[in-house]
This record gives sequence, C-alpha cells and structure tokens, in this order.
Amino acid sequence: MAKPHVNVLVVEDEKLLNWSLAESLSKWGFEVRPVFTGTEAVAQIENSCFDAVLLDYHLPDVDGLAIARRVRAVQPNAVIFLVTAFQLNELTVDSGLIDAYFNKPLDLQQLHQALKRIPTWHTSGARVAQPLRRRRA
Repeated sequence: MAKPHVNVLVVEDEKLLNWSLAESLSKWGFEVRPVFTGTEAVAQIENSCFDAVLLDYHLPDVDGLAIARRVRAVQPNAVIFLVTAFQLNELTVDSGLIDAYFNKPLDLQQLHQALKRIPTWHTSGARVAQPLRRRRA
C-alpha cells in the first residue's frame, strides 16, 4: 500500500536544526520545503499548498504566531505544529490557532508520531486534542 503524500513546510531559523528536521522528515517519507525566515514562510504559504507547517515560535523577522495566523487565513486545513523553547500560553493552543506544540529540544520520535497522523486528521476532520509537550524529567 502506498504511503499518503504529505507536504511539510519547515520554518526554522537555526540552520543546523532546520537541516536536521528536513533530513529526518525526508527520511520518513514526507515532502519537505525548508525555509529560514518568516518572510520566506509567508511567500511559500501564499504560493504553495502544505498539509503541515512545522513552525519555530521565535524568528528574527516575523513572530511565529503571526505566521500561524496567515496559515489559518490562506490554508485553514493545514496542521500547524509550533516549536518553541519558550513557555506558551495555553490559550494559543486552545484557540485553534495551532494544533500542537513541541518544546525544544525536540523529541524526534514524538514529532514523527504526530506527523504520521496528518493524513487521518485531514480525512476525519479531527484536530490534535492536546498539546504535544515534551515532558521534563
């Protein structure tokens, strides 16, 4: 059985992390488009279709939540995963602006599990019920 085709936009300004995420997602079978700035992300969102956006919260040129709002306006069915080293307000998740968030450092297995569910979220209309936070030891 063929795997569903899933396009993921990776928005991360840290070059090594961006490269690592793009490599991992490609190995897992996802179509990946990596960008480093919010400006590049907005251009991609307005000109291409994505199933998911993996979005850094803190970018040098545009706030990650502003990009998430643009994604919701242009591609309302895209799944948005926010990646952050900061504490998020739970209202951000509960408002439906983002579907889930991951704390840095990223747990790649947890990210992989979430990304594998994207095709079923699209067909069922379901969204992530709870934020996907990394548990601190």
